[in-house]
Amino acid sequence: MSAVSDKFESDIAKSINKIPGTAAVRPTADTALSDVAVIKFKNKPLSKRVWVEVKMNHTDNLSNPRVFYKNGKWQTTYKTPAAKTAIDILNKSAEAKKFLESISKYTGIPLKSLYIPTTKAGLKEPGAVPLKIMKDYFNQPKVNRYISHNENFNIGKLVTEHYTLGKKEPAHYLQAGDDFYLISNTNPLKLPKDIPVLSGLGNFKVRISTRSEFYEVQAEIKISKMNPPSSPYSVKPGTKKKNPFI
Repeated sequence: MSAVSDKFESDIAKSINKIPGTAAVRPTADTALSDVAVIKFKNKPLSKRVWVEVKMNHTDNLSNPRVFYKNGKWQTTYKTPAAKTAIDILNKSAEAKKFLESISKYTGIPLKSLYIPTTKAGLKEPGAVPLKIMKDYFNQPKVNRYISHNENFNIGKLVTEHYTLGKKEPAHYLQAGDDFYLISNTNPLKLPKDIPVLSGLGNFKVRISTRSEFYEVQAEIKISKMNPPSSPYSVKPGTKKKNPFI
């Protein structure tokens, strides 16, 4: 998390806190939870925290589960809908298959023994592609770090499942830039009915990033065409839009 996005999340929590009778907190960062929790609404403490996911922009990465390749198939330790979708896509992808065949030939590691970890510890296991070789592979001209591209993917449906089913506690609201959305049709705080529900098409990609001590294989899930493109509501500091909590 960058310092800029960290501040934006704090600003959203502070903005909600300024609403009379409403209280929100921004707990210690936890990938199993969303960003801001509403704990009091209309002067009543809530029995369950109500979560607001916060993104600085519409095109921010909405989820980035790690995946790895072992024993002839793509796998993940993540338990979220986004992670399951990532491995389902990769195991059917001709583009990902071409990458596996290419890296197997480049390294001399037989395809049946090939292991592409996504952790530092995994590099020590048999069949793992060494970090240096992976770096050298991607330093070749015209070799793309994205091993799978899926455009015009139904990101809205997937993101709804990710935040309502894939989190330890579901998130039902999203503040993206200067726009406030419902993540699903569930509206636990009974905020205005005309708040738009998040939907849209986007890009579902998988990228290999080489770092100083290991490499990561991560999905990138971004909405490119949010529908509707804006919301009449917002809790961003300084906004001129309607406040959904009032």
